[in-house]
Order: sequence, then structure tokens, then C-alpha cells
Amino acid sequence: MLRIDYNLIFTVINLLVLFIGLRFVLFKPVKKILDERQAEADKEFNEAKEKQAEADALKEKYDASIASIEEDRRTVMSEARTKADDEYQRIVGHAEDQAREITDRAVIEAENQKKKILKSAEEEIADMVVAAAGKVAGSKGGADFDRSLYDEFLAKKSEDDS
Repeated sequence: MLRIDYNLIFTVINLLVLFIGLRFVLFKPVKKILDERQAEADKEFNEAKEKQAEADALKEKYDASIASIEEDRRTVMSEARTKADDEYQRIVGHAEDQAREITDRAVIEAENQKKKILKSAEEEIADMVVAAAGKVAGSKGGADFDRSLYDEFLAKKSEDDS
């Protein structure tokens, strides 16, 4: 059987004293240090969470800014293309108008040159006819003389053409 004697009671009392003594001397300071470290870790974790939230907010703001800039860039590029196309159409239209004017002037000038050449040719033919008629009227030589005048007229005309 189990015997209860003084040793057992002293052992139990020693254990209780040791437990209480260790609790005050060892467990409480260690628990206090662990609680402080836990509080510090929780504080750092909360700060990291806040910083992450701030970084996420800044990233969203940055993304929105980039999207806004991209939209502005697209708008500016679209406007620039429209202006460039309008300017191109204006320049092409102006060039076509100038080309039409130059062509019209060239046609008119060519017609004027043609009229001058025809008038000059008519005057030369008239002079040659008058000269031939004067020679015919001034002399009476017959068929041989007429043939020689005709040959002379053709020779003079071929010289003028070349």
C-alpha cells in the first residue's frame, strides 16, 4: 500500500514551491518576452499589410494613369491622322488644280501656235501665188513656161518645208 509520510508531503510541497518559484522567475518573464515578440510580429505584419494595401492603391492609380495616357495618346494620334489626311487631300486637290491649269494653258498655247503656223503658211502660200500670178501675167511664154513655173513653185515649196 501506499504510505503517506512526511517525505511525500515534503516532496509535494517542494514540487509546489519549485513550480511557483519557476513560474515567477522563469515562466512569467519568458511568457512576457514571447508576448512582446508576438505583439511586435503582429505589429510588423499589420504594417506590412498596410504597406501592401498602399502599394496596391498606388499600382491601381498608376494603371489608371497609364490607361488615361494611352487613351490620350490614341486620341492625339487619331486627330493627327485626321489632320494629316485632310492636309494630304488639300495638297493633292491643289496639285490637281494646278495640273489642270497647266494642261489647259498648254492646250490653249498649242492651239495658238497651230493658228500662227497655219496663218504663216497661208501668208507664204498667198505670197507664192501672187508671185506666180505676177510672173504668169508679166510674161507670155506658153506651156513650157507654165511647166517651168510650176516646177519652180514645187521646188521653192519643198525648200521651205525642209
